[in-house]
Amino acid sequence: MLRADEDVALGPLNVAAGSIVRVRDADWLVTNASPTRDGLLVEVTGLSELVRDTRAAFYEHLDDIVPYDPRATTVRADDSPKYRRARLWLESILRRSPIPLGDGRLSVSTRMLSDPLDYQRSAVRKALSADNLRPRILLADTVGLGKTIEIGMILSELVRRGRGERILIVTPKHVLEQMQFEMWTRFALPFVRLDSVGIQRVRQKLPATRNPFSLYKRAIISMDTLKQERYLNHLRNQHWDAVVIDESHNLSGTSTQNNALARVLAPNTDALVLASATPHNGSKESFAELIRLLEPTAVSPSGDIDTHALERLVVRRHRYSPEVAREVGDDWAERMPLQHLLVDASPEADAVAQCRHDRAPDHTPRRKLTCR
Repeated sequence: MLRADEDVALGPLNVAAGSIVRVRDADWLVTNASPTRDGLLVEVTGLSELVRDTRAAFYEHLDDIVPYDPRATTVRADDSPKYRRARLWLESILRRSPIPLGDGRLSVSTRMLSDPLDYQRSAVRKALSADNLRPRILLADTVGLGKTIEIGMILSELVRRGRGERILIVTPKHVLEQMQFEMWTRFALPFVRLDSVGIQRVRQKLPATRNPFSLYKRAIISMDTLKQERYLNHLRNQHWDAVVIDESHNLSGTSTQNNALARVLAPNTDALVLASATPHNGSKESFAELIRLLEPTAVSPSGDIDTHALERLVVRRHRYSPEVAREVGDDWAERMPLQHLLVDASPEADAVAQCRHDRAPDHTPRRKLTCR
């Protein structure tokens, strides 16, 4: 196993892209180093918690830049049973190595804690298809077909391809905990659940110049919290690798806060997944607004939707769809014919009905009754 000793300088500053340095009590990854009149200019990206993903630049003569020296690395033997620690380390490195973007095969989502259903896999393949410049899709399967599973599968594949480092999930408050639970237990994707109090604590923890949505790489927040106007400016300045918006039929009203939130998030993410069992409320304009969030060019200025783009951007199935029926046709319980059954009223119910009948329209009793 390897360990780099801290605070070991190399003498004259000798860093290059890929080096790790310590500046101002934080660790940074060097992205570029170029000589200037004021010495070496080192451009970096933050690694420590408080500066994670923050870009900065330091001059050699103005800051104390301490590189981590690879030559000071100490080699230690792995004394764990059957080299367990070394094997786990190698496995973690392999899992973090992205697979080629052009590889259309599903790599990890088929081995998660869920039943293998081909129609769900086809939705994931459509979302990751090379026909889409960016993974953007509306999951509009009917209730019970597993849209949450499809969301988890898409996110898992994006993470495996190195395109899911920063993920935001926006859901109604009543499904917030369930979505977080499903992502963790089925797909090993941890999300930090935040509310207004949680976001305020983050703002108190970070410097005033830091975006509060930059602290956690993967967060799940309710729509009611996030749509507040005080957060929109922070969201405009924050880029995400993937954004998921559940119950997206709530976004169709162009004058609502929900729609304003979606219009802020959609341009600031590479992948966008909308989910709704009822995406069309009968209004052409409302449905076009959902498609416009996914791909603005798919909707003409007159509001007409490109049918070819619609095939790429929307997945809509029900229990009788051929690919669904092949998988779960026998598992659906057939609805029984409607039956009208006459049930005799009890004496107590008859007494109440009679009591109401004997009252005048102004609710004053016509005659003396005893109602219990």
